[in-house]
Amino acid sequence: MPLAQSEILIAASPEKVWALISDLERGPEWSVVTLRCEITSEGPPGVGCTYRSVSKFAASKITTEHEIMEWDPPHRMVTKVVKGAESILTQTCEAQAGGTLLTMSNEFATPAGLLGFVSDKLAKQVTDILAQELARIKEVVEKSPGSAQASSAKGGRGESVSSTEGCK
Repeated sequence: MPLAQSEILIAASPEKVWALISDLERGPEWSVVTLRCEITSEGPPGVGCTYRSVSKFAASKITTEHEIMEWDPPHRMVTKVVKGAESILTQTCEAQAGGTLLTMSNEFATPAGLLGFVSDKLAKQVTDILAQELARIKEVVEKSPGSAQASSAKGGRGESVSSTEGCK
């Protein structure tokens, strides 16, 4: 499955970053494709929690259902699409000098018969979307009360860094 990945340094603690990304219903606040997100299971988010997402991608509205597979606050969350286009989204928060390195990766299936160069183009599109979402998360978290606006987070690692990998 192709892998799209991007990361950004945010001038805030992992706990502050986690507070935003783990609040699933706030996804539309920072996602460039998510229109609506609702928890569909009982209890707080954690392993086994399910949610439904309505997203806009390539001029289409797509409804997907997700399950949290890993939950390690404030470090790592892995969600899998259980109904809809096959995908696994991993989000990690790593404490760094000057804040938190937030990495998002999306490993996704491509339609059968899709040529390699088309698959690579799709991975590039998804990587670009992740970079845009990371920039939005950075903006929301750093503008929230109590965030450390570390000057070391400006420029350099404060810009998102993206990469794609081919099929594994």
